[in-house]
Amino acid sequence: MAVIDSKGGIHGTAGPVVYRSYRGMNIVQSRPRRFKQTQASQEAAGEFGLISQASKVLREAFRPFYHHFYDGGMVNRMTAAVSRSIRGSRSRERGDRDLHDGELSFLEGLEFNEDSKFSQVLQVKPQVRRNEKGQVSISLPEIDPRRDFVTPFKGHYKVTGYRLSFVLVAFNFREEFYEYIGEKKISMESSGLNAARELVFDQEVPRGCLLLVLGMQECMAANIYKYEQEPLNSREFNPVSLIAAFQSEDEAEEGYGESRALANLEEATASGIPPRTQIMAGYRGNSVLASRRSWREKQISKGEPLIRGKGPGLSDPERRQLQQEIEQRMREKLDQLKQQATIATEEGQDTSTLMGKRVKF
Repeated sequence: MAVIDSKGGIHGTAGPVVYRSYRGMNIVQSRPRRFKQTQASQEAAGEFGLISQASKVLREAFRPFYHHFYDGGMVNRMTAAVSRSIRGSRSRERGDRDLHDGELSFLEGLEFNEDSKFSQVLQVKPQVRRNEKGQVSISLPEIDPRRDFVTPFKGHYKVTGYRLSFVLVAFNFREEFYEYIGEKKISMESSGLNAARELVFDQEVPRGCLLLVLGMQECMAANIYKYEQEPLNSREFNPVSLIAAFQSEDEAEEGYGESRALANLEEATASGIPPRTQIMAGYRGNSVLASRRSWREKQISKGEPLIRGKGPGLSDPERRQLQQEIEQRMREKLDQLKQQATIATEEGQDTSTLMGKRVKF
């Protein structure tokens, strides 16, 4: 049923429609219904889940570097970039693709904090490439912090230097693991020229992995008690960005990720250092793709065509007609309520008797 509240707003359900109020307006919408999902809708829902989970894996992998100093839109930007990458695949269709099939250029330039963009804070552009050995290298030109760094701390007495960091992480979503390949740090004084240099990640890259390079900048201050440099970065200033992405150059055999993670764990335990290889806990993308492939194989074995049919329900003309009927009934009922309120006012009746009155259709 629908009722009129103390402010004259209508709330509740009446037949196939739902009444509610929003910012002083009466809103009428169709009552939610259940629909049987088609092949297309199931594939779309499955891919959306895969995209969301892949985005979460990337965020968790880089969290030790950007910490909690990110802006409110970062999660949505990351998910949107992963979505564009996967949907930009030219080799596979929906229901049979993941980030390994995607166009990774959509991830490049993704900022973790729009309030302090890495691309704007650092006035020079690092050149990232893979050399003939498959190693990732970063070429930096000559840097003068007074000229090439744009930060809110420039000239501040606390700032004693800067630090540029670049992190390389390998991801294998099909074997459900990622691995920290290495981190390169460059410390600089607050003034003076820093010569051009090339940074090379010469560590082993796991098989079947796509590679992402993270760049970040920190403003440093001296801690006279600890006699060391500490970063001044905060939620307001924390320039971190994905600056390069590379697709995998080979394939990994089944079970490779689990065996590599176990071997790395044993090595880390023996040496007392944190493990570099991490399992993608909670990632279910492979299960989604496997279920869609299984469904398609069954359809083919039955000799049924893989048709992306339209969803069940009313046809477009029938849906438009029903909507028109609902709107007409709504207008008539609202007119009736207004007339009752007008008559009651003219006759000096207490209009509060209309409050909470049931509205029937």
